Amino acid sequence: MGPEELVIQFNPICSNILNSVAPLKIKKKKVKPQPWVNSNIRALRQECRRAERKWLKDKLQVSYESLRDCLTTFQRAVKAARSNYLSDIISKNCHNSKVLFSTINTILQPVVSPSISSSVDTCEKFLHFFADKIVGIRAQISPVVRVSTISVAPLKNLASFIPVSLSQLNDIVAHMKPSGSSCDVIPATLFKEAMHSIGPSVLSIVNSSLSTGIVTSSFKHAVIQPLLKKANLDVSDMKNFRKISKLPFISNILEKVVSVQLNEFLANNNIFDKFQSGFRARHSTESALLRWIMTFSLIGLENTQVSRVWP
Repeated sequence: MGPEELVIQFNPICSNILNSVAPLKIKKKKVKPQPWVNSNIRALRQECRRAERKWLKDKLQVSYESLRDCLTTFQRAVKAARSNYLSDIISKNCHNSKVLFSTINTILQPVVSPSISSSVDTCEKFLHFFADKIVGIRAQISPVVRVSTISVAPLKNLASFIPVSLSQLNDIVAHMKPSGSSCDVIPATLFKEAMHSIGPSVLSIVNSSLSTGIVTSSFKHAVIQPLLKKANLDVSDMKNFRKISKLPFISNILEKVVSVQLNEFLANNNIFDKFQSGFRARHSTESALLRWIMTFSLIGLENTQVSRVWP
C-alpha cells in the first residue's frame, strides 16, 4: 500500500478518536498576568479598586486622596517587582547571551502586533507576491558548469533511503519541537505524547514514502504566516514581510528522517565542504570563523618560513 492510501486511512481514524475523546470547543483566550505580579501586588490592586468605588460613590476629597495614595503605592510596588524580576533573570543567565538579548529586546522593543486584514484579497496579494519572488530568484540562478582537469575519485551516489525502525522513529520524534500547523489531524504536542499508540501507523507511512520516493500531497500543504520584519515597517508593502511555512507535524517527521540519513551519507563519504558550518550539528558561525583563522594562520606561518629561507 502506498503512502497516499496509508494517510487516507490514518487521518480519519485519528480525527474520529480525537473528536470522541476531546471534542472541539471554542473558549475565550485568557490574558496571562505579567510574571512579576505577586500576591502583594494583587492585594494592592484590589485596594485601589475599593478606593475607586468609594470615591465614585461619595465624590469626597478625602476619598480622592485615598485613591491617589493607593495608586501611588501600587505603581511603586509594580515597578519594584518588575525590576527585581528582570534583575533575577539577568543574574541567572549572565552567560546565556540568547536569554539576555531576548530580555533586553522585550524591554526596549516590545512586540506590537500589526493590524493586517485577513480578507481574501490580502491573501491573494501575499500568494502572488511570494510566488513571483520565487520565480525571480530561480531566473537569476544560472547553471554552474564545473570544469576540472584533476582526476578525482568518483563520488558515491545515494541510490535510496533506508527504512527506519520504530525505536529510531520514536527517538527522532522525541527530539523534535512540537511545531505543526492547523492542517494537523492531531495537535503536535498530543502527537508526540501519543506516539506509543500511533507509532506503528506513522512508521508505515514514513517507510512507505522512503521506499517509493513519494511524498503525499497532504504533506506539501502548508499554512503560510506572513511576519513583519520590523515593527515600524509599512504593513501595506509586501516586501516588508517574510513568510513562515507551517507544514503538518507528520511531514516534519518525514523531513527529519530524510535529513538524518542524508547528513550521515554526506559525512561518511566526506562530501561536506571544508568550511561548511551551516545546517550541521555542533557547527556554527564560531566554528567557521575559527577554522578560517587557523587555516590562514598556517598559510601565514608557511610564508614566514619561506621568507626566512629566501631573505
